[in-house]
Amino acid sequence: MNEAKSLLSSFFSALYPPKCAVCGLVGFEEVCPQCKQELIREELHFIQPIAFVDEVWAFHAYEQTAAEMVKALKYHRETALGQCMGGDVLDVYTAHFASVDFIVPVPIHRSRLARRGFNQAASLCTRLPQAMVREGLVRTRRTTPQVHLSAEERANNLEGAFEALAIPKGCRVLLVDDVFTTGATASECARALKQAGASYVGVACFAAKRRDFPVSPASPAYDLPEADQ
Repeated sequence: MNEAKSLLSSFFSALYPPKCAVCGLVGFEEVCPQCKQELIREELHFIQPIAFVDEVWAFHAYEQTAAEMVKALKYHRETALGQCMGGDVLDVYTAHFASVDFIVPVPIHRSRLARRGFNQAASLCTRLPQAMVREGLVRTRRTTPQVHLSAEERANNLEGAFEALAIPKGCRVLLVDDVFTTGATASECARALKQAGASYVGVACFAAKRRDFPVSPASPAYDLPEADQ
């Protein structure tokens, strides 16, 4: 039986060889060495960038390889990337959010979860302390995909789309998501959590776009010319 399973596994490996989720190079699971080399770590920190969110930390700018990884995980079901990207989210948590009371992945609607098969934000939490990870939010209605919407349209699209489950009054919550762009999703999640009693909501993500909201002096992007931010 084991021999048969081994042969079957070899057959499918030959038929569908592992490949880099970013560039497609055959022979590498998750990300190939070249793409890993191009994935530049850059700490981005934003203080109160949008309503209800106290701060955001990311270790990658949402561009080039980091952006391709986010898209590959979310839209192309490259779920093996969850472990790789989750390692960076773990580093963000360890460096900046170890004092929070619990961790909440940004939820997706049950219809989208059924269609996609996984929640990309939850997949980034697998390497975090599991005793602290909880489903603190529910997405109460379906929304239009955000990718082609403007910042104003995103905010309107998500208004009232999240509901917080019971949480201790005064608790400190860490939201986890794959990417922070306009901040509309994080803001609505944080609104629900603070209305439920949270005193602080931080955001840890794999990557962040740095042009759409203020940059804190702690970020390397702070020194860029205004046109480049």
